[in-house]
Amino acid sequence: MKKLHLALLLIISTLSVKANFKSDTTIVEFTDKGVKKRVTVYTSSKQDFDLPKTLNLENVLKSVGVDSLERKKAIVLAGTDGSKQDTILVLARDGRDIKIVLRTPKEITARQDTLRNDKEDHWSKENRVYKEEDRDDDDKDEAKKKKSGSGRFFSRSDFGLYIGLNNWAKGATTGSELNTWGARYVALSFQRNVTLINGKQVDLAFTYGPEVAWNNFMFQENNVAQMTGKQVVFKDFGQNLSKSKLVVPMLNLPMMLNFGFEEAKFRIGLGGYVGYRIGGYSKLKYAGGKKEKLKGSYGLEDIRYGLTAEFGKKKGSTLFVRYDMNEVFKTGQTNAKGLQAWSIGLRL
Repeated sequence: MKKLHLALLLIISTLSVKANFKSDTTIVEFTDKGVKKRVTVYTSSKQDFDLPKTLNLENVLKSVGVDSLERKKAIVLAGTDGSKQDTILVLARDGRDIKIVLRTPKEITARQDTLRNDKEDHWSKENRVYKEEDRDDDDKDEAKKKKSGSGRFFSRSDFGLYIGLNNWAKGATTGSELNTWGARYVALSFQRNVTLINGKQVDLAFTYGPEVAWNNFMFQENNVAQMTGKQVVFKDFGQNLSKSKLVVPMLNLPMMLNFGFEEAKFRIGLGGYVGYRIGGYSKLKYAGGKKEKLKGSYGLEDIRYGLTAEFGKKKGSTLFVRYDMNEVFKTGQTNAKGLQAWSIGLRL
């Protein structure tokens, strides 16, 4: 009869669009493939919640209102308790936070007052299951977790490939107009993330690291960049060209403050960068297929600096934007005056 009673409660809880637990204890029982065992959640609260379409521990606890830190703790407990028995999680709300207690089936009863709160502690004295030594163990586990770096939003280091487009921020000078889809930005980035704040809802990290970047300024039609004396000029080459571009390789050091939002699994990075030019060359491809590469400084500025921002999910590609604060060419280059570059694309 007891198993039949629990099964009926499970069916009612699963099929209900709203789970109401104003007066009764709500029981949700399901099999979680992540922790590889059957999980039963007993919960009582003063609000209604929508049962998720996919019943797993993460979704159920999120629907009930358990914050991300407590959800992580529950998943760790359920998956690493070393027991092959079914896992039972008991939730109680005191108006400020939620505590999760892991117990074996023998330690719990299905009485309606199991989750009664005496407002002095998380559990009533006659049904106390969350002992002070358990609380100390949880604190120690959390300290070890933070010390080892697990549970952080940002990894300690990562590698990224930037692919995007670049163009002039202001009106181009005559002959320096760029091909919108041919002017590409590429960079290889090695980043280090130093977590400054490891909060319940938001993590804050300082991100820095070297990158090698290439601005490919591809010109329209048959225009090329050439040096006439000490001045760079942009003019028609006089022959049909398949491609004509000025390539500027840079060694950059971006620095950002990254905000990681745990609930949304979303991050925002804001900061700046400084870079040093490590070369420069013009690359021509003739209509017949012949290629020519001409190295030179082309009046390019050696130091570039600007602003950067990145937006995206915790895992996967992110959108990036770069904007040079100074000009690409040196101040004395009258034919390239006012040319500042910007880039936009994806970090893979």
